[in-house]
Amino acid sequence: MESDTTEIESTAAAAAELQTPLQSESVVGGKGEDKVEGDATPPPHKRQKIEKDDDTDADAEEAKEKQIKESEEQVPQLVAVERTQISLREFNRIPVFIVDYHNDVLEFIYRCLASRHLPLERNVLVHFDSHPDLVVDRDIPASASYDKDVMLNELSIENWIMPTLYAGHFNRVVWLKNSWCQQIPTGKHQFKIGHKEDRIGVDCPLDYFISEGNYCTSDELQEARSVELQVHDADSEALDPAEFLSEKDAGAFILDIDLDFFSTSNPFLEIYKDANCYEQLTEIFHFESVEPAKRAGTATVADFCATAEKRQKQLDALKRIFWHLEEERSFEGLERPDESVITPQVYAKILHLAEQLQAKYPDDEIDWLLIFDSGSTTDNNGLPHHISTTKELEDYFGHFKRFLQRLPVPPVAITMAHSARDDYCPQDQVAFIEEQVLRLLREVFGDKLHEKAILHYMDDPWDVMKL
Repeated sequence: MESDTTEIESTAAAAAELQTPLQSESVVGGKGEDKVEGDATPPPHKRQKIEKDDDTDADAEEAKEKQIKESEEQVPQLVAVERTQISLREFNRIPVFIVDYHNDVLEFIYRCLASRHLPLERNVLVHFDSHPDLVVDRDIPASASYDKDVMLNELSIENWIMPTLYAGHFNRVVWLKNSWCQQIPTGKHQFKIGHKEDRIGVDCPLDYFISEGNYCTSDELQEARSVELQVHDADSEALDPAEFLSEKDAGAFILDIDLDFFSTSNPFLEIYKDANCYEQLTEIFHFESVEPAKRAGTATVADFCATAEKRQKQLDALKRIFWHLEEERSFEGLERPDESVITPQVYAKILHLAEQLQAKYPDDEIDWLLIFDSGSTTDNNGLPHHISTTKELEDYFGHFKRFLQRLPVPPVAITMAHSARDDYCPQDQVAFIEEQVLRLLREVFGDKLHEKAILHYMDDPWDVMKL
């Protein structure tokens, strides 16, 4: 746990901070982008007092006038600004903060925001992972995004990034994945994030967001801000971080690494495997994608809205069914869902799944809520499952090192997640992967890297003010 007690700004203060445009620090004699014009009249120039001598010849007078002119050009002017940006602190060396559950990196990121090692807003998150982690938790109000304690207590591994985008702490996310991850297509996706009825939503019509019921039209979003998501395949020698990072990002860039980027499993494949549960859930939770219409160029905003609404009704109906099964342990007393939402064919598949589970497992071993959660991961692209070979790991490490060497600026801090306890990174590989990643970081950053990583998963003490 962290020993320093300084906390991130209160909800109201953070909200006010985000709503006020950041300006450059007051500049003396500034030029270009650093110079901000204001209404205040600058103080008079401090000039040399020059007495005019009637006996001075014309050449001497001209020389004095030239001296005055040069003096005027050299005297700095005070430039009025609306607000002075709080100066940032710098770490002595780049810290490495390692957790097991990925959402726990927020504890360190929030602390860096509070201690001014990161700007409060408009940071860049470069995110190595086999999963985007861009789900929105439907049960957490958007307004809670400014409450650090709620975020740390309520968020989980799949949904920890979106509240930081909504709050403005990050305005760019770069998801770096291997080519066997297909949840979001590669490319640059620019969209708005805001809230609708105090629930985070986006106007990005990707299947990833529609499948969770998080798509809204731009007009529906309140307090919206623009964000950018870039998706790149990192298992390519052509990957160049200069495509999405520049020297302007110095001091506002977090490098985030989930070790399951290098090798990942889908733990839901093993749940009630004797009943072939996951495969059946894939059919039950399937929805009609809008992607074919998008590729054909015929998709409209109305199509996006209709698909999102239909998907949300489907998820709500399925949740009611599985919650009923968890509470009552049978279908008795369950009101049949609307057939336009859950067709008779799909309902028959749910009945068949229940029969298979009850035939293979004792009733007290069947967790229907876990089964619903498993089904929710089986959207049209699903979770990746790729246990890397030794040769593949060597290749991925090579790509990763090449990426680090090409960085135009070093990160402010590095966060890392094991993802082993939740079985996303194979437990027989995670220690080796961590060792190799730390070795590569040391090889590339050398003395710029902190000599010892903070092992949050081992309860290492830490204090950002001493790093």
